[in-house]
Amino acid sequence: LLNKIEMSDNFIPVPFDFEILKLLPMVNLSEIHDRIIVATAKHLNAKLITKDKEITQSGEVEVVW
Repeated sequence: LLNKIEMSDNFIPVPFDFEILKLLPMVNLSEIHDRIIVATAKHLNAKLITKDKEITQSGEVEVVW
């Protein structure tokens, strides 16, 4: 599975860096992992694919599914 992901053009690994860390206080979610995911999406100006209700209902980022 990891080999397929690594070879895919649809998946880009993103490091958890200081720019993303600085966004965490601005993300109003209870779970730290969700905050990291949303902060990363904001940093990349990306949409998310998630079933997480808190993320979806927060309106923090656009969720497409």
